[in-house]
Amino acid sequence: MTSFAIPPPADAILERLGPSLLKLWNRDDVLIGEGTALAARWRHRRSTDIDLCVAPDLFRRAGEDVRTLAIEAGAGSVRSAMGWLNGVFPEGEFSISMTEPLLDAGTGTERETRFGLPLEPVAEILARKLFLRMYGNGDFVSRDFYDLCTAAERDGASLERALSTLSSDQRDDLARETSSYGRSADELGRPLTDVHRPEWLPRIASLTARIVENGAGRMPAAAPPDASPRS
Repeated sequence: MTSFAIPPPADAILERLGPSLLKLWNRDDVLIGEGTALAARWRHRRSTDIDLCVAPDLFRRAGEDVRTLAIEAGAGSVRSAMGWLNGVFPEGEFSISMTEPLLDAGTGTERETRFGLPLEPVAEILARKLFLRMYGNGDFVSRDFYDLCTAAERDGASLERALSTLSSDQRDDLARETSSYGRSADELGRPLTDVHRPEWLPRIASLTARIVENGAGRMPAAAPPDASPRS
C-alpha cells in the first residue's frame, strides 16, 4: 500500500471532517477524489477544497446524518440535494457526492496518510472531468485543463482509459470547444496557483485540445513528480 499526505489547505479540511465521516462509514467506503487526489499524488498545483465520493446506496442510507455531522464538525453554509452535500470550513470548501463509476478501475492501493481513506483512481477522476463535466455539462475550468495536461505528462495510461469513455466524434467536438477558449483559458474558474509548469498556462487550451483529440503522446516528457509517497 502506498500513502500520500493531502497537501494544505485540503489537509486541514479533512482533519475536521474525517472523524465525522468515519462515524457513518468504513474508511474503505469514502474515496478522496477530483483535484484533491490528483494534487496528493502529483503535487502539480494547489487544491483549495476537498472532494469525497461515496457509493449511492451508502449515501442514501445515511440520510440527514451526513448533514448533521458536518454541521457538528463546524461546517457552515451546508447545502444538500439528491446525491450531494457541500459546505465550508474556515480552511475551505468540501463536497460529498454519491458516485457511480464510469470505469471498472477498481479501488487501488493508494491512500491518504491521516485516516487511511482510499484515493479515487486517476482514470476515474479524469473520465468524470472529460465525459461528465466537460462534454456532458459544458463546464470548462482551467484546473481541469491543467489536470489533463499533467496526466499526459505523468500517467498517460490512465488518461487513455479516461479518453476511452468518449467516441472519436465526441473527442473531436470537445477538442474544438476546448481550443476556442484560447489564451484566456487559464482564467476560467478559480485561479490556478502553485503550478509546477507555469509555461503551460498561456497555451493550456491548445495543449488540452491536442490531448483530447490525439491522446497522451501529445505532451513532452517531464521530470517525475515531487510527491512524497510512503510504502
